[in-house]
Amino acid sequence: MSTPSHSHPLDSGPARMAAGPSLAVTSAPAGDGQAGDEAAGGPRRLRLGATARDRVADVLRDEIMSGRFRPGTRIDLDETAAWLGTSRTPVREACLTLQFEGLVHVAPRSGVTVVGLSQRDVEDNFALIALLSGAAAAWAAERISGPDLAEVRRLAADVRTAVEAGGDLKTANFLFHRAINRASHSVRLIALIRQTGRIIPWSFFDMVPEQVGCALREHDDIVDALAAGNAARARRVSEEHVVSAGQLLVSRLFGAEPVAGAGPASGTGAGAVR
Repeated sequence: MSTPSHSHPLDSGPARMAAGPSLAVTSAPAGDGQAGDEAAGGPRRLRLGATARDRVADVLRDEIMSGRFRPGTRIDLDETAAWLGTSRTPVREACLTLQFEGLVHVAPRSGVTVVGLSQRDVEDNFALIALLSGAAAAWAAERISGPDLAEVRRLAADVRTAVEAGGDLKTANFLFHRAINRASHSVRLIALIRQTGRIIPWSFFDMVPEQVGCALREHDDIVDALAAGNAARARRVSEEHVVSAGQLLVSRLFGAEPVAGAGPASGTGAGAVR
């Protein structure tokens, strides 16, 4: 049995960390990979006000989508609950949520087994986010106010500071993109982005650190497009920002070149994530 040595925060209160034993998973047969040994520590995105089920699902989803929980891995509900500092019920409910998303299989006798993601799944995930992010950036270029643009500039500077000073890059990056999404002034689009955003691993920059330098340059390009009111350019740069990041993640997870035809349609920008 392979177990990670770190804990995940599941409480929305300040600085609470699960103090129980490590997450218990039964690894897949030899050669299929083991869950947990490579899991990275550090802060996690916690959705304030979310249910315990949703917070557990967030953690497990990230473990699966980052490739730390490999296909075939079995998750023990009781020991998972102990590791995460919660009860068995929200873990079971979280697994049912993940089954609906196609990430795990829940069976009465065999329990919960990770299905995982294929290369095509990961590329499709990033392509969807690219299209939505591109639309948000394009609409933001047309609708952004002076104060909103100033806030986007400030948050872009915060991302750069986090990179140069070793700060909280994940949160700074999230806040930068959220500000652009909000500047689109589209409640429907923001809801879609919030829903599909779960398919991008929160630990992305830990897994693909080489994306950081590219992200800073692309952030500057996005801000320039917003300031110029250039919707077409904002859409193109944002889509490329997302797609290229997805391609890096595919290479890291699968050691493969992107599948032909992955990403937004030709003419809308073929690039990468945040």
